Amino acid sequence: MNYQLLIESYSFGSSLSEQEIELLSLELETQIMNINISTEFGCFKSAPSHICEGLNLKKDTYWIMCLAEILDLHKPPQFGKTKSVEVFDLLLEKGLVIG
Repeated sequence: MNYQLLIESYSFGSSLSEQEIELLSLELETQIMNINISTEFGCFKSAPSHICEGLNLKKDTYWIMCLAEILDLHKPPQFGKTKSVEVFDLLLEKGLVIG
């Protein structure tokens, strides 16, 4: 199952297994590395509004932010920045969001 289907399933109330959370974590790390290659990947597009709503995120939130939000809920950091903040800072640095 791809990460977008996992996110959609989760946004509708399904729980995620540890294996699925690890897959999402690997996906996020890959997307973060790819931001230096191109911002044309699907993760830098807006997720559908029903997914944003299901995750309590603003309409038109990028897929990569949805992914980071789910990981923050399941694997909150012991200290330091959350994944959502890290991703937002990176998007801000690349000019993909306005802070």
